[in-house]
Amino acid sequence: MSEVLEKPETKFVRWIATVYYRTDNGLIDVQHDIEELEEIQELVECGPDWNTIERVDIVLSDKRYASLTVEQSEQL
Repeated sequence: MSEVLEKPETKFVRWIATVYYRTDNGLIDVQHDIEELEEIQELVECGPDWNTIERVDIVLSDKRYASLTVEQSEQL
């Protein structure tokens, strides 16, 4: 009898959020691949004390439209 192995669900990554935490040894950064921006709240709440956050950088993971302007997007 053969087993059917299901492919693990792959998460769509739209954003890369990098959270920078202050430590006694300097900043550490933790990268999160997320689909929706609302996921950041849960990641921050589950991480170290949010008062230790220096900053959060959020960038698009898909660079296909890196040169798209606001005006050009209105024409799409």
